[in-house]
Amino acid sequence: MSKIVMRKSWADNEVDEIVEDRKASKEKMKTDSRENSSSRKRHKPNSYPDQKPRTQGRPLKVETDLLILQRRQKQIDYGKNTVGYHNYMQHVPFDQRTKEHPKTPDKYTKYSRRSWDTLIKMWRKELHKYDTTGNKECDELEDSDNDDENED
Repeated sequence: MSKIVMRKSWADNEVDEIVEDRKASKEKMKTDSRENSSSRKRHKPNSYPDQKPRTQGRPLKVETDLLILQRRQKQIDYGKNTVGYHNYMQHVPFDQRTKEHPKTPDKYTKYSRRSWDTLIKMWRKELHKYDTTGNKECDELEDSDNDDENED
């Protein structure tokens, strides 16, 4: 009996190695993508009862620069020294204020210059609603106060 021996050339060996490498890299990519996709999933907050709940967002930083604090206080003082602010203080008692009412920005919270200026601008615009006594909200509050006085 004769034995037939097939010998591979060096080129065939190279091709086999490349094919094996490609298969290995494809399998690795599949496992990597599976690992990444599972790490992208967000866990529900109640799924880990032993962990402390995380606070939303970044912790607030406190402004410590005295010049910035003085400048902010000056802007707040300008806003509080308006007719609208005084009308607002008279017509809306502190315990009846809601989110819709103007709220003085916190000067101690760290904001960029642009963010702070925007907060002040929005606050001042809200205060302008109380500038005149012809304001609907002010008139409604005055009418309700007058009705209470007339009932007595």
